Amino acid sequence: MPKALLLPSYLGGGFGHIGRCLALAAELKKRGWETAFALAGHHTLHVVRAGHQLFCLRRPYQPRPETDEGPAFTVFSDMNYQLVRDGLWHWWIIRACVAEQLKVIRRFQPDLLIADTWPLASILAHLTGLPLVQIIKAVVHSASPNLIWWQAPPAELVSPDPTPVFNHLLESWSLPPIKRAEDLLTGDLYLVPSLPDLEPLPPGLPNTHYVGPLIRPRDSAETIPDWLAELDSSRPVVYVTIGGGAGPVGGPQFYKMLMEALGDTNLQVVASTSAKLSPEVLPPPPPNIRLERWVPGPAVIDRSDLVIFHGGYGTTMELVQAGVPGLIIPFHSEQESNARRLEAAGAARVLLPSQQEPDVVWHRWLGGDFCTLVNPESDLTPTCLRTVILEMLADEGYRTAAKHLQVASQHYQGAPQAVDLIEQLIESKLPKLEHGWDRLHWWQKLSLFW
Repeated sequence: MPKALLLPSYLGGGFGHIGRCLALAAELKKRGWETAFALAGHHTLHVVRAGHQLFCLRRPYQPRPETDEGPAFTVFSDMNYQLVRDGLWHWWIIRACVAEQLKVIRRFQPDLLIADTWPLASILAHLTGLPLVQIIKAVVHSASPNLIWWQAPPAELVSPDPTPVFNHLLESWSLPPIKRAEDLLTGDLYLVPSLPDLEPLPPGLPNTHYVGPLIRPRDSAETIPDWLAELDSSRPVVYVTIGGGAGPVGGPQFYKMLMEALGDTNLQVVASTSAKLSPEVLPPPPPNIRLERWVPGPAVIDRSDLVIFHGGYGTTMELVQAGVPGLIIPFHSEQESNARRLEAAGAARVLLPSQQEPDVVWHRWLGGDFCTLVNPESDLTPTCLRTVILEMLADEGYRTAAKHLQVASQHYQGAPQAVDLIEQLIESKLPKLEHGWDRLHWWQKLSLFW
């Protein structure tokens, strides 16, 4: 039985990376593979519930934010910021993380590594000789990274410099130096979980394949609430899934604004507040607005005429698969990047939470000083939100564009197509494949662990 070890980008807290890996892992298990995840953070329960083996990892130290709520919007320009966010701010932390994950590889004995935007995966593949599959978005593909693709990045932005942090270690491991974090996202096979219409890449990139949305299969045991079937088919349904982790964009004031904006309309509004925000702490909603901590997202999207969300990649691709337009209120640049792609395709509008000039906030790490641009507070008003929602519902062009993307996505098979490519990779590597851990020399093992 072949084995795959999945390495999501596990330190950022977002579910999108894990959701894509779960979609692949489900298909691998169906075909007789043994699967395991190396993971930290609060999404580990999803892995266990899905029946995959779990190796819990320690999280590197990450400074606590000054406030629980966070800013309304943060501008950053590339993946270098992820290294800082994930706590990879010193060579000895990186060394310890690599050593810890090599121990997992030694215990699980995989035949293949699968990573989703985890910058240490290529190091692990090099040290062990294991083939590596990268699930990768177009904006961070090492051939043409471009997070802020719709305009020139703000001139005042200074990106974290990863070279003093990584290059000494990379040299010690006989790996080439990097200039940017995206240089770490190398592998034997690149799976783009999207469509060329939505995420264009330069033609002819080697070992790079579009596979369409990687979305977990729906749980047949999932309970569909009675109220979903009772929605009035003659009235538009608006689904709101911002989440309590979005700070001022998704905190209590947002839901109060939502109720003020849409409470006297003919719309049926279903709002998921997430586990971080209980509906009980909010004022009682108007009769046409339902607040729930959890809803079966894909089922509600299928029933919706418009989805309001923050621009997360997973929800973006769920909308593509369902053919439903979106109103996107992002709270950082990566979400805005996803949102602009959907907007450029005609299937969404982007509504930034603040129109004010941002503050320049400076930070320091081993690679020197860098900065982000921050809008501390949202100036989005109920009138503005209401106007945009009603305009979108009245314009059939958004639904038409969303249906076009849905049809385009049907040319790809998602996880089954991705696993076909993975199995072709394994077959091509099989004659040469030695067990990864055994390829490590004794002195490498010592230098990694002590």
